Amino acid sequence: MSKLEELRQEADELGIKYAKTAGEKALTEKIEEFYNKSESKESVVDAALKEHNKEVKEDSDKPKKLSKEMSVFEKRRLRETEAKKTRVVTIIDNDQRVNNNTTTCTVSCGNEYFDLGTKILPLNEKLEVRMGHIQTLKEIRIPQHVRNPETGLSSVKMRQRYSVSFED
Repeated sequence: MSKLEELRQEADELGIKYAKTAGEKALTEKIEEFYNKSESKESVVDAALKEHNKEVKEDSDKPKKLSKEMSVFEKRRLRETEAKKTRVVTIIDNDQRVNNNTTTCTVSCGNEYFDLGTKILPLNEKLEVRMGHIQTLKEIRIPQHVRNPETGLSSVKMRQRYSVSFED
């Protein structure tokens, strides 16, 4: 490759406009002038970075439209990643009928899209549990018979079976 061809290729890569009949001397001067301007004001990398950020900002301003299938897929993926996150918790059984004998609890987390499986978790100990299992434990309710002082009869109130304390 001749020197003139190399200079033309470099000028093209830098985005320098030049006459197709320009000689080596003219191209060399234009390339040096470009580098001098770049070094004095900002580097080529900074210019490219600004241009890229500008393009990204323009793209982010436009709302992205997803097809119905893709939005359902995206929701499912987000819910699954949230369910797979783990936290350190202590689980306490609030059921007084079996509280003295129970040392573990069984929890399952699954739906039509994903399944985290069934776990047997120890009670009253710090352990790392997935958020999907924690949410399932929080949703479990048991009946509690409460005496009404006015009528003397009992009424049924639903309350949480397990208390979940987060340890951070």
